[in-house]
Amino acid sequence: MPKILILDIYRETPYRISKDTSGGYGTGNDFGEGLIPYLLKKRLKYLSDWPPLFAAYTHSILKENYETVDFKKINNFKEIEDEIENYDYFVIVSSIVCCETELSLIEELFKRKKKCVAIGPFSTNKPELYLNSGASVIIGEPEAFFSKEKISDISLSPKKISVNSQIDINSLPFPKWNILLNLSKIKLYGNYKTVPILGTRGCPYSCFRYCVYPLQQGRVVRQRTPSNIFKEIEYWHKTFGVELFIFRDPVFSINKKHTKELCDIIVNSNIKIKFVIETHLRLLDEDLLNNLKNAGLVFVKVGIENADEDILYNEKRFSVKKDEQLNKILLLKKKKIGISAMYILGFPTDNEDSIKRTISYAIKLNTEFAQFSIWTPYPGTPVFNDFKNSITVKTYEGFDQYRLTFKHKNLTYDQLRNFLSLAYKNYYLRVSWMINYVFKKN
Repeated sequence: MPKILILDIYRETPYRISKDTSGGYGTGNDFGEGLIPYLLKKRLKYLSDWPPLFAAYTHSILKENYETVDFKKINNFKEIEDEIENYDYFVIVSSIVCCETELSLIEELFKRKKKCVAIGPFSTNKPELYLNSGASVIIGEPEAFFSKEKISDISLSPKKISVNSQIDINSLPFPKWNILLNLSKIKLYGNYKTVPILGTRGCPYSCFRYCVYPLQQGRVVRQRTPSNIFKEIEYWHKTFGVELFIFRDPVFSINKKHTKELCDIIVNSNIKIKFVIETHLRLLDEDLLNNLKNAGLVFVKVGIENADEDILYNEKRFSVKKDEQLNKILLLKKKKIGISAMYILGFPTDNEDSIKRTISYAIKLNTEFAQFSIWTPYPGTPVFNDFKNSITVKTYEGFDQYRLTFKHKNLTYDQLRNFLSLAYKNYYLRVSWMINYVFKKN
C-alpha cells in the first residue's frame, strides 16, 4: 500500500503568507511600512490558518483509499529530510506566492528519485515550472482526478495529467479539519472554534479578466445542495463544537432561492451557529439579510475596490453605484452585521488623486475592517497579456498582491507602497474607528 505525504510549503517572511482557501494563487499580507501596517502584520502573522480547500479535499479523498496519507505544513526541505524515505508519493500544494520555494523542494525530492505531483490553480496554469523541477502536474481540479484514478498513475517521469471534467462538489467528502488543524486555536471573528466551508465553485462576474478564481473553478456556478451543506455544518458543530463557519464561496448568495433554503434549514434545526460570507453588495437586500441574520450571519466581506466608477468601468468591473453602496452598508450596520470592505489601489488608470479619493471613500463608508491591496495582473489571467511586456518583478513570489508588479504609467513602486501604508494608517489610526471597533468590543 503506497504511503503519501501532502506538502503545503511556505516561504519564511516577517508577515503572514496565505495560500488562498478557496482556490486562488495565494497572497502575502505585507501591508506596507509604518506603525499600523507593522501592528497588523504582527497580529496576522501568528493567527492560525488553514490549507486551501482543494488540498483538504484531496487529503480526504486519498484517506478514503490509502492507509497512510499525511499532511504537513513546512517552510523548507530540512523539516522533512529525515523522513522522506517513509513515503512513496509526494503531493505538492502549489501557489504563486510560494512558487520558487515549492520548486526548490520539488527539485530536492526529484534528486532523491521521489514521485511528486503538483496540484492547484497555479500549477494548472503554469505547469512547465513544476514539470521542469521534477513534478507531474494535475491540470484541473485534483479532486476530480483522485476520486477516479490511482496514485500509482504518478511516475518518476514528470508529465501533465489533464482532468477533463469538474467534480460534483456534492460528492466531496468533508475535509478532515480535526486532523489538519488544531481546532482549539482556529478562532477568528471572536472566541469561537472556526472552520472554513465551501458551498459553491465558479464565478460568472466580469472581474474574471484579472481574478484567478475562474481559472480552475470555471465561470459556471456549481452549488452543493442546501441539505448537503447543512449536513457538514451539523457534523462539525455536534462532533467538535465548531461554532463559526467561514464560507469560502467566491460569491455567496448568488442564488437567492438556494440561500434562503439553506437559511431555513439552519433555523428549523435549532442549531445555533454563526457564519461569515463573501458576496457582492448588489445581491443583498433587506429580505435576504433578515434570512441570513436569523440563520446566524455575523460578518460580510464585500468588494468595493475603487471610489472612481470610471476606473472600474475601464477595467470592465461593473460595481454597485456609490449611493447604493452606501445604502447597503448602512443596511448591514442597521442589522448589526460586521463588514470588511476590500479596496484595490493601483488600477492601470489610477493616479495619485484617484487613490486619495479611494482612501477617503473607505473612511466615509467606515466599515469595521478595510483591506487595501495592490492591483496585480496575474499570470494566466486575460489581463496579463496586456502587461506581460512591462512586468517588473523577477520572481513569481513577487506577485503577492501587495506590491506593484508592472511598469505603471502614473505611479512608481515606491509611490504605491507609500499609498498602501497611508491607507492603513489613515483608516485604522482614527479615534472614531477605535471607539467603535476596539473599545466597544472590550
